[in-house]
Amino acid sequence: MSALRSTLARVATMAISLVCGILTARLVVGEAGVAEYALVSLLVALPSLVSFSDLGAGAAIVNATATSEDVRTDRSLQRQATTVARIILMFAAAVAALDVLLLVTGGWTVVLGSAAEVPNAELAAFVCVGIYCATVSLGLWQRILLGLGRNPLVILLQGIISPLSLLIVWLLLTTAPPGATSFLALGTFIATLTVALLGTLVADRLSAPLLRIVARTVLRPRAHPGARVMDVGWPMFAQLLAAPLSLALPRFILAQTASTVELAQYALAGQVFFALGALVSAAGVALWPAFSRARSRGEISRGPWRISALFGGGIVVATAVVAAIGPWFFAIVSDGEVAVPLTVVLSFGAMIALQAVLYPLGMFIMDKPGIRFQVIPALLMAASTIALTTVLAPVWGVEAPLLSNAFSVLVFQIVPFAVYIHRHRDRLYGRSIVVSEVETPGA
Repeated sequence: MSALRSTLARVATMAISLVCGILTARLVVGEAGVAEYALVSLLVALPSLVSFSDLGAGAAIVNATATSEDVRTDRSLQRQATTVARIILMFAAAVAALDVLLLVTGGWTVVLGSAAEVPNAELAAFVCVGIYCATVSLGLWQRILLGLGRNPLVILLQGIISPLSLLIVWLLLTTAPPGATSFLALGTFIATLTVALLGTLVADRLSAPLLRIVARTVLRPRAHPGARVMDVGWPMFAQLLAAPLSLALPRFILAQTASTVELAQYALAGQVFFALGALVSAAGVALWPAFSRARSRGEISRGPWRISALFGGGIVVATAVVAAIGPWFFAIVSDGEVAVPLTVVLSFGAMIALQAVLYPLGMFIMDKPGIRFQVIPALLMAASTIALTTVLAPVWGVEAPLLSNAFSVLVFQIVPFAVYIHRHRDRLYGRSIVVSEVETPGA
């Protein structure tokens, strides 16, 4: 039931986010220009480069919260939460130091590529990352709410980001001086920080005094030692690292050779396809507990092949719709300033479709041996995507990171996952569990 509520919440928030994203894009392109929109799209993507702010240790908080008899008095949970909070704060401090270094040395100009041509782009990046560091410092709230089974609440809170961001962008465009257009990305960062503050208040109310104890002890490691969390964290960290390396970093590689118009094309098409990807993610993650329960009961009769085909087929149909209405749709969104080529739409469709095929396969092998197996394919996929994008971006342009990722997902994840499921079908179908249960009484 929680999985269904999470999926429905994701569908609702994705619809709102898509509409608000389209309105924001039209507002920025129409009022500020294509170059400013390209800069905004890059700055908003910066956090996705470092989505591993807890080094994977947050999984320990989710598990500990979910299994705790009383989160308000659980000493073990308090120590684990304190340890994860220290990891998050050290990560935020490291990113803040890097932010200052990039500003002082002019490194932001290199990172932003052609988008750095916008006046004050480097300062805008510096301020946005500073706000991001403050947001990261409040990162415990999501882990606690997930562990409490309040994932729909997390999704609904995150759904506030897009409408609030649209409001802030509108206020900046209508009330700020002309030079402030470089800082339009602040809308997303301020909105995300606001949601983190709200989420922290909600998590505190549901788990008090857990977060208050963490706040008092986090900076006193000698008086309040933590707990072991990275035994769970490292395998998750490896997989968390693969996502930004394969999806976000190629976007910045593209920025080194692409024009601001091409970056705007990528961002406009991404408004639609990344929303479809988020929907696939929400539906795919919901399969994890379903497969686990069915496996423990010996109720799995076949693999995830039909579900994978259904997921992938759904994205193919959606891509066909976007391709059909694309010229009209993107002209409205960009106020006629940016035309998105059909090849970009089809390349996005291929990338998201293959990720959709992959999700059920990955969720089917989310037992402990399966999680460990997924690490190497995920890292190989990320490395391949980066290498191919670096080579092909100067030649293929916008299509390079998309097709590079599609190829890498197919070769390094879908094919190995399919082979792994076939070779370990007795364990993954739950047959070994059923056999042991039948043999035990007569032993």
